[in-house]
Amino acid sequence: MPAVGLRRRKIEMLLEDLDQVPTLPGLACHVLSVVTNDRPNRRDLQMAVEVDPALAAKALKLAIDLGHPADDLTSIDRVFEAVPLEVLAAEMLNTQAVQRDLLDQVHLRALWRHTLAVAMAAQVTATRLGTVSPETALMAGLLHDLGQIAMRLLMPRAYAQVLERVEAGGGDLLEAERDLLGVDHAILGKRLAQRWGFAEVFQNVIWLHHQAQVPEGSRPGVGTLAQVVRLADLLARQHGFGTYASEQVAENPAEVAETLGLSGVQAEHIGRQIARAIELITGPVGFDADPTSEQMRTVYVSANARLGRLHRDRQRATRRAQAEAAHAHHLIALSADLAAVARPREVMERIAAAAAGGLGCRVVVPYLLAREGGYVEGVRYTPDAGVEDHFLYDLGSFVNLEPTSETLRSDRPVRAEQMENWLFERQGPTLGPGPFYTVAMTVGEQRVGGIVFARPDADEPLGPEASDHAADLAGIAGTALKRAQAEADLVALSEELADANRRLESAHRASLQQENVASLSEMATGAAHEINNPLAVISGRLQQFAADEQDPGRRKTFDTLIQQAHRISDILAELKTFARPPLPRPTLVDPVALAHATAEAEAPAAEAAGVRVAAEGPDDAPAICVDRDQVAAALAEVVRNGVQACSQAGGGNVAVRVEVLPSRAAARFVVTDDGPGMAPEIRSRAFDPFYSGYEAGRRRGLGLPKAYRAVQANGGQMALESSPGRGTRVRITFPAAEGQVPADDASASDEPSSDAPENEPS
Repeated sequence: MPAVGLRRRKIEMLLEDLDQVPTLPGLACHVLSVVTNDRPNRRDLQMAVEVDPALAAKALKLAIDLGHPADDLTSIDRVFEAVPLEVLAAEMLNTQAVQRDLLDQVHLRALWRHTLAVAMAAQVTATRLGTVSPETALMAGLLHDLGQIAMRLLMPRAYAQVLERVEAGGGDLLEAERDLLGVDHAILGKRLAQRWGFAEVFQNVIWLHHQAQVPEGSRPGVGTLAQVVRLADLLARQHGFGTYASEQVAENPAEVAETLGLSGVQAEHIGRQIARAIELITGPVGFDADPTSEQMRTVYVSANARLGRLHRDRQRATRRAQAEAAHAHHLIALSADLAAVARPREVMERIAAAAAGGLGCRVVVPYLLAREGGYVEGVRYTPDAGVEDHFLYDLGSFVNLEPTSETLRSDRPVRAEQMENWLFERQGPTLGPGPFYTVAMTVGEQRVGGIVFARPDADEPLGPEASDHAADLAGIAGTALKRAQAEADLVALSEELADANRRLESAHRASLQQENVASLSEMATGAAHEINNPLAVISGRLQQFAADEQDPGRRKTFDTLIQQAHRISDILAELKTFARPPLPRPTLVDPVALAHATAEAEAPAAEAAGVRVAAEGPDDAPAICVDRDQVAAALAEVVRNGVQACSQAGGGNVAVRVEVLPSRAAARFVVTDDGPGMAPEIRSRAFDPFYSGYEAGRRRGLGLPKAYRAVQANGGQMALESSPGRGTRVRITFPAAEGQVPADDASASDEPSSDAPENEPS
């Protein structure tokens, strides 16, 4: 047993170094003559592979080594579909032939003929059955004795002893292999198929085709295919295609055929069919040919020459691929670099630097066409100085200078002297000597700009690689510039939309205010008529009841009801005044004096609440032309709001300051308090009638709306700034009595506009 294990391990080690199986000299000579042609014929090459187990295994292994899934390579047709013909032909150029002294020593011709007969019989049997692919059966038949081929080639003398034993005693070949070599060819063939990565279906056929009972396993059809090859093997031996001269058939092929669903007559017909056809197939491919040494030498010389040409072509292709890879890497890096650039000028500067480096340019001028036409923007770049000029040219006053020639619609570089004459008209002396080339930067059908460049060597034409490089660069540049333009447009559009939204919101707010005021006016007018009349009756009767009442408690109740009736009447009068305020009676008013008077009037009540009120302003403030009483009431209302806000925080300060706007065009009252400030939802509704941020019943919410209406009626503007914890600032602006400015200019000096008023609750 130890000796058997040693022999077996030696064979396995030999198998580990086996990368391909040599073929018969005639077959080698034929296939080399096919593939030495620069344009090999696919049909001739496939015919050679389909009759040769060595070439079939070689082609299958190549396809697997190239990364194609082994389970998809179940036929020679699939192999030829997966591997390009020129690649397969190149691999066949290193086909090796079996040494002549081995041909007879281990009966290799008989073995090759046997494998072909089995392949043909398996294909015909599979066609008759219809349960197994005939093409897969053909491949399985060619590969079924791969282990026996390897054993005869790797250890010819030892295997010759195996053949002598079975020929002398008529024993079983597998038993003789195990006794003398320690392993049989079925197991060894399976190991080799595994190492070469063949599909599991072929591994099992190689391993199990001698067994009478084969389980299906995990893949449907595996057992059936092995039995098809087993029957084909028996039929080949029965009709004289054995693996050695005196081989006997131990089993009856008819019985095996019946297990597959075929009759003995059908099996016999298959055997006779392949016996007649095999000679027709083997002849054209040199199966039995015995080429001379000179013929083989001639074929190998041609093959070596072809290999040399392929090697040189591959070296050139490798260098080209390396250059293309470097170029692609450069373009990818450039694209990533440009993705972080937002301004068109920066894009052009980086494109210029990339062109100078990648094309070896002496000067580069990338330019950008305005979408609306009329001007062009670009940079002039040299490797030594970098960006020498950033230009912007108006092309509208020049004739035939705009870079819109049909020639420039091409994506390949062309001569620039005539195509880009607008550039040479302006920068000719600074560009230096030519020749100059230009390539258009386009995105889709739109031309974005172009790249004008000159190389140092005037005598060297622009080759294909440089032309491709320039075209690729222009494509990336055009996309980057288009993106930069789009981003700039997006920023401008967002600004325009924000401004339009601001104006729309202001107009909407003003419209709502006007609608509210109109509704309030209509309601107040109706209320004065509908409520005052019954209210007068109620009030009169209550006064009569109070005059006649002797009980002090009841008289007090009547007095309270009379007071509430009067309050309702006051509310109606206030509503009517808010809806239809009296027309202003303007006079010249000193704003500083008005500020001091308002502060003094509100100071006593403010001090009682722990709040200090003060006023200040310049002595030379311009007069304003307003109704003094209306503006004083509005200013006092703002101050009272500030006092009340500070009192909620336990005290504070309210300041009334007068400012003079630039050019003495207007005077502004600025009322600030250091109260708690307002939340956004309260600030946004400060001028809504009847809205108050205080507790219900504290105030009616008409104070600041009335003040705002009064300021507007006197030609002024009112604006507010407030946030929680930062107090409130209210600005009331009036044009100066002399040298008044247009309303638009006055509003421009106010931020925010009075069209969007915000204030504290009344």
